[in-house]
Amino acid sequence: MVFGCWWYLNDPSIIREMTAERLELLGLSFVPQHSDARILDQLVYKWAHSRETIGMVLAEKYEDLARAGWRVSRAEIDRDVARLFRGNFEEFCGIGKRR
Repeated sequence: MVFGCWWYLNDPSIIREMTAERLELLGLSFVPQHSDARILDQLVYKWAHSRETIGMVLAEKYEDLARAGWRVSRAEIDRDVARLFRGNFEEFCGIGKRR
């Protein structure tokens, strides 16, 4: 399971590039971010900028689909986000409901 961005790669421009590449190459079969934070302050700032950056990448991918003629529904977006931020990890660990 491809999983997040390592501490030294946790820069918004690198997160953006890696997430876009992974979406293009792997579809939705990865976990876009994790935390290796050692203190709460690290977790707060890392999550805030990672979530914003990953959201921008997803928005660009949905815009690409719209330009190609696919009408993306809110339900599809909700499904994809849930898979990226929860479902893939749960499935990998064998926990949570099966999809």
